[in-house]
Amino acid sequence: MRRIPYTQLDVFTTTPFGGNQLAVFFDADSLNASEMQAIAREMNFSESTFVLSPSDPARALCRVRIFTPGGELPFAGHPVIGTSVALAQAGRLTPENAPATLELGVGPLVVEPVFMNGDLSFVWMSQPVPTFTPWDGDRAALLAALGLDGAALRNDLPIERGSAGVPFIYVPLRDLDALGQAAPGAGLSAALAAEEPHTGVYLFVAPDPPDDQAPVRSRMFAPGMGIVEDAATGSAAGPMGVYLARRDMLATGANGRGALTIVQGVEMGRRSEITVELQFGAGAVIHVRVAGAAVVVATGGFILPDEAVYRVPAEQGERQ
Repeated sequence: MRRIPYTQLDVFTTTPFGGNQLAVFFDADSLNASEMQAIAREMNFSESTFVLSPSDPARALCRVRIFTPGGELPFAGHPVIGTSVALAQAGRLTPENAPATLELGVGPLVVEPVFMNGDLSFVWMSQPVPTFTPWDGDRAALLAALGLDGAALRNDLPIERGSAGVPFIYVPLRDLDALGQAAPGAGLSAALAAEEPHTGVYLFVAPDPPDDQAPVRSRMFAPGMGIVEDAATGSAAGPMGVYLARRDMLATGANGRGALTIVQGVEMGRRSEITVELQFGAGAVIHVRVAGAAVVVATGGFILPDEAVYRVPAEQGERQ
């Protein structure tokens, strides 16, 4: 039998039972993709991660694979932050070897843990600079699938598709009442049928007028990932900052940097807080990073047969 140890964390929070849940499985080299997918379904968190030996030990601390209950992702924010905290708790990520590079499906990614008096405080995660394209889908169908109508939209901001590795449809809402009223229905998958399979819908309320002391409030739904609602979406947070910066809705300091706070998960009873920092050069965003804390709430292990016996559905296939 194989025993695969794991650590369970709540991410983007310092309070147990807040934030976004994550299971981090160590020493996962013996697992195939089907087993990882089966374990992610068993945990039924928005994501679970699997820590493997790096393909290039001279450059990377480890390789990390990320699975939702519905499939594998090349990149996601709270899994990277949470996995980094779990690595630090296990003594694998230390002040001596930080910052460190993790190998992800999207490519190498740098994480920078911040230690205070020897204890881990929070983790910075670099992200690819996102790309944006106009969204020309059926607006009425999308809103109806979210239990909203056109009056919920903020008309001076566009609905756009943005991605730093995982695509999201960014939907600006007029106020917190509209955000709280959103309720994804059975039609949401159909409204996203023309999108990439793992596309999420990211609803947000930005301060109006812009206020660098007030947080952006958000919610995220991703039926294609098997996620009814996500308590914190770090992979959408960096693009959210860039979305606002492109519209002069993000204050920039004398150091050429801008920052914002995103609060998510409130409607789920799992308040999360995400920090985004952008660096500007020649009038454009040249670097994006996201920070957050995490707290360990449980440890344990899965006991599996030596021989691989778990399979994903045939139509999904096995990703290597």
